Amino acid sequence: MAFFYLLLFLLLLFGVVGAVVYFFSDLTSRTKYTILAALILGWLLIASYSYYQNKKRIRHDRLYYLFIHGKSLHCTAPFGQKVEVNKTNFNFVSGTMVFLGKEKSPYAELVIPMDRCEE
Repeated sequence: MAFFYLLLFLLLLFGVVGAVVYFFSDLTSRTKYTILAALILGWLLIASYSYYQNKKRIRHDRLYYLFIHGKSLHCTAPFGQKVEVNKTNFNFVSGTMVFLGKEKSPYAELVIPMDRCEE
């Protein structure tokens, strides 16, 4: 998220510098339009990145909600095997967004990223 704010700040800074250059310099029209196009492209890239991250967060929230309320998730383990993740056999680690197999379960110490799970 900090990277996003850095990009947003830099784009805003370049936008202000671009506006000053656009209105108070003797650049050609082609150069001015190139600067404007680059700023618009930057804003579009940031908007699409933000949209993608929001969709991913909503999906993760939904999966976490289902897991916490006792539902089973259908996941693919790192080596391609299908695993049914539930509260009986797995713990959720929020720092890394993974499911970790409990010690006394058949999936002991198996790590499954949340991105590899479905409802």
